[in-house]
Amino acid sequence: MRNLGFSALVLLALFGNVLAQKVDEAPWLTLAPEGGGFSVSVPSEATERTLTKPAYTLHSFTVNMGRVTFAASYTDYEKSDPDVKASLTANRDKFIKTLGGTLVSSREVTLDGHNGLDFTVDTPARTVRSQLFQIGKRMFQTAALMFKDVDETRNVKRFFDSFKITLK
Repeated sequence: MRNLGFSALVLLALFGNVLAQKVDEAPWLTLAPEGGGFSVSVPSEATERTLTKPAYTLHSFTVNMGRVTFAASYTDYEKSDPDVKASLTANRDKFIKTLGGTLVSSREVTLDGHNGLDFTVDTPARTVRSQLFQIGKRMFQTAALMFKDVDETRNVKRFFDSFKITLK
């Protein structure tokens, strides 16, 4: 009888593991807002917000998945900054200040021929990974904000690997 109970427990554990894998592998949605100039895969429908200021208009899209939040945005500035590297760095630093975080790492990256920054920020509660790309007067940003008690490495990689710039 004990063997039967143990076997049932093992089968239950294996079945639960298979279900967990199927949830992780569930198809994500493609977020490609009209006029946004980008696409990215997200685990569910995104919440859209628009913020208009005199110097810029920000369009942001967020999705919460348990203890991680995925965000993608584009900002249209009134004026173009010809020094893309300085503009990316200034936007990175402003983002870090807004989070009240500390820069952990930062590196230059290229996506479809567009220069950008990929950086990680540490806050008291979360680890944040973000990327910035600027094309003309438009700044693109993706971010994954993870509580420190979870490991969402696979989903974060899936999110960043899916990001494409479609702006013509």
